[in-house]
Amino acid sequence: MTKPVAIATTLLLASLLTSGAAFPTEVIQASAATVSNSTTAVSSPYLTPLWQVNKDAQGLYSEGQQTSQGRTFYTTRNGLIAADITSGRTKWTYKDGTAPQIITNNSVFFITNQGELVKVAADSGKLLWKVKAAKAPIEIGAQAKLIDGVVYFANESGGMAAYNPATGKKIWANQTIPMYVGSLIGTYQNTLLVSSTVNNIRSQFFGLDPASGKQRWRVEGQYAYAGYRDGQLILRESKYAAGTASSTPSAPAYLMTLTSIDVKSGKITSRKQYQPLAGAADIYNIRTILQGSSVYSMDEYTEQGGPLLTRFTMGQQAEQSSKSYASYGGWLAGPVDGRVFFQKDQQITSVNLTDNTTILFKNPASPVIHLQKIGKAVYAGFGNGKFSIMNADTGTLLGTMQTDAGEYGSISVVNGIVLIPTEHKLFAVSLPKELR
Repeated sequence: MTKPVAIATTLLLASLLTSGAAFPTEVIQASAATVSNSTTAVSSPYLTPLWQVNKDAQGLYSEGQQTSQGRTFYTTRNGLIAADITSGRTKWTYKDGTAPQIITNNSVFFITNQGELVKVAADSGKLLWKVKAAKAPIEIGAQAKLIDGVVYFANESGGMAAYNPATGKKIWANQTIPMYVGSLIGTYQNTLLVSSTVNNIRSQFFGLDPASGKQRWRVEGQYAYAGYRDGQLILRESKYAAGTASSTPSAPAYLMTLTSIDVKSGKITSRKQYQPLAGAADIYNIRTILQGSSVYSMDEYTEQGGPLLTRFTMGQQAEQSSKSYASYGGWLAGPVDGRVFFQKDQQITSVNLTDNTTILFKNPASPVIHLQKIGKAVYAGFGNGKFSIMNADTGTLLGTMQTDAGEYGSISVVNGIVLIPTEHKLFAVSLPKELR
């Protein structure tokens, strides 16, 4: 989000370099008590890039910071490039390199188009080891992940393997595990959990012995990964599996059905349904997040737009145990640091999940296509091509630049420098002084 479905609200930054003078932009004008739908032009500082480079879209949706040893990493037709975070200058290039799969404090791992799993030094690009992990040409779905000190490799047509990250020595291989549109979930209760699709409708989840790669159990159904809790793999059933497409007119429809599976045995231990409703065929879940005792369901309603957020208490199926946040508008991001972000009539609002206090943001008058909160800052890209940095605690607009962008990767902040990856460019800007 297959992997947990995540909303594809990402941003891109194209170039517009002008002086560092104040840059006028349309923002929502809102008081502390009410949200105004009117817009007006106000001055906000222009975010002048420290540097920018052209890149391709490889690895745009990679999780986590793409940085190590003062370097940031991106790809072009020339290969994998490491750039100095401060200056943007190229420090090294690996000709056959692709987007990093794993980045540690000292190393970068990637998979070449020839099917090699490669480890290089993050600071110099020096080859540390490489192994033939799959037959060429490599499938788009090939992936590697570092879990509990082991590098696990999966290939859509080549099963799975495990490698020692220090030496590259193969620990085991299991070619019988199908990994088409697969995901390496993690290890829990000494069980390696992975998943893949059966036919793009049904999915399958496997429990493997992490030491040998041998299959312990398999579960198949119309499921999506929701999370892990207390020895249980939590899966969300498709609305069709939950009875909404049943031929029985009286079959109940529920917004959410969660199935719990014991990770040691693979046995289903419970199946709980939340919030009965009518017309569920018009509702499409895009993401489910487990956090503490709460379950957050982000659902697209065809007649209302969205997605809209509903919060449930895990295990409590009574209607009074749920809370709808539909009045705040469409869900954008969160929960993060106890807050969730929404947009309604182009106004961005954050809601405190503990006391429901809100912060209204001054933002460009345009739909948000990507939003991240990191520390005291909120970073947002908009459909009109603008990118803004706002104070997370006050909603103050601290800077904007015109980017004409359409997609973003994960934004990183390193030593006061904000790195903004897009499908065509990588930008670096200074973090506004009041956020340092």
